[in-house]
Amino acid sequence: MPRLTALCAALLLMPVLSGAAVIRVPADFGAIDDALATAAPHDTVLVAPGTYFVNLEWPATEGIKFTGEGGAHATILDGRDDVQVIGVYTGVDTTTVIRGFTIRNGHAEGQ
Repeated sequence: MPRLTALCAALLLMPVLSGAAVIRVPADFGAIDDALATAAPHDTVLVAPGTYFVNLEWPATEGIKFTGEGGAHATILDGRDDVQVIGVYTGVDTTTVIRGFTIRNGHAEGQ
């Protein structure tokens, strides 16, 4: 009976777990910050290769997977020597992932 209970629980959770969306930049959203603002928990924001001039503030949404599609050598986030490239103040837990980017030309606020 415990195996049947575990199977039923897994089947009930399956639609929830498979509901995560993949949001593509620039195909779905032209701007990374718009894609991140739209992302729900456990969605993936997949950024096409290229150089993006951004100063992002991480949304208050946990579990976003923020990924450079072509890897760090092909997907660059450039802060234009303005402020931080990605400011993370809230919305981060152990399921949040940022990977596949070269992050350059940013610095801490106040410096």
